[in-house]
Amino acid sequence: MKLLAHVLSAVLSALLSAQNQGLELVHDVNGGVVYQFDLRMVPATGLTVEAWVTYDDASIPLDGVYRWPTIARQNILPYQESWNFRVNANNSGQRRLAFLLRATNNTIYTIEYAFAAGEFSSWTHVAATFDGQVLRLFKNAVEVQNLQLPVISGVQDNGGELYVGDGDNFASGYEVWSGRIDELRIWPMARTSAEIAATMTQELHTMQGELLAFPFNGGLASDDGTLPGASYGSLQFVPSPALQLVIPALFSVGPPSSTCSRKPHLLAGSVPQLGNHAFALTCVRGPLPAVSPLSVLFIGASPVVGLPSLLGIVPNIDPQSLLGSVVFNPAGNMLGNARFALPIPNQASLLGTGWVFQWMFYDPVCGQQGFTASNGLLVGIQ
Repeated sequence: MKLLAHVLSAVLSALLSAQNQGLELVHDVNGGVVYQFDLRMVPATGLTVEAWVTYDDASIPLDGVYRWPTIARQNILPYQESWNFRVNANNSGQRRLAFLLRATNNTIYTIEYAFAAGEFSSWTHVAATFDGQVLRLFKNAVEVQNLQLPVISGVQDNGGELYVGDGDNFASGYEVWSGRIDELRIWPMARTSAEIAATMTQELHTMQGELLAFPFNGGLASDDGTLPGASYGSLQFVPSPALQLVIPALFSVGPPSSTCSRKPHLLAGSVPQLGNHAFALTCVRGPLPAVSPLSVLFIGASPVVGLPSLLGIVPNIDPQSLLGSVVFNPAGNMLGNARFALPIPNQASLLGTGWVFQWMFYDPVCGQQGFTASNGLLVGIQ
């Protein structure tokens, strides 16, 4: 773990020089960033979209024209968006932070938070989550609104590009954001308010677990470099909140075990740091409750790669280092996700320690012998 600490320190030093920048856009002036489609933009396992923003509501003209200043929108084709995070100013300068989500029945559901004039004039963290039935809006990690859908649903995947700072740009400028945007992140599950609070002041670099993050530190590329982004119109880089740059000590170990395309993936919703009482593990893409009544989380001291399968499961934990297990019944929630809270006490003796986890499900549909399992996840306490 000491070698790991030196490596993390070196990487952090190299990144600090470009840190704490964000985007600035001007409403009614054409501008934004476009990204090619990526499956992480529309996870079937729930969703969290978050960002730091400022918003200048005084700059929205009151001329009767409909305006929807947009933080980010997935698919800009009319009536095709999978989700849309924006302000519903409409044609009268209204102040309503909104998140729109298209369910798999093709219905758009909208949750709104009415805010005061100037409420977002300084940097503010905003987030929207969806767990399969409830939409929630957060301001600085505090829930300010929720909406329960009449159905259980995933997010409708209509493909299309992700636009940041602009929405339907067929009407040039009318959906451009009015202010600044930084640290846009898309997670493949609904995070809790505590998880949002634990990371909102952090810039997460190389976070494992299918997180799609855009730090905007003088460039447009996603944190992992897979999505370069293309700007258009007018935008500029400006100073952003002084976030703490963090490289989480989380490492995926080995493959998942499944004979179907739905392969369980184990991840964390925040950083395994001393004193992080919000730390939790989430396994996404597990079998749905109707298929799997039972799951088991295994905990070990050492990872392993390359062992032969057992009951159709590829072990990612050294069996000789197995420390324990936790049984879950039912196996997961309505979307097939399973969650295990693992609060980390502020105990100095834990620094540098680590464990490896792997989640197994009873799954007669996608398991070779009635079982399926996630990748392993090595968690190091920082």
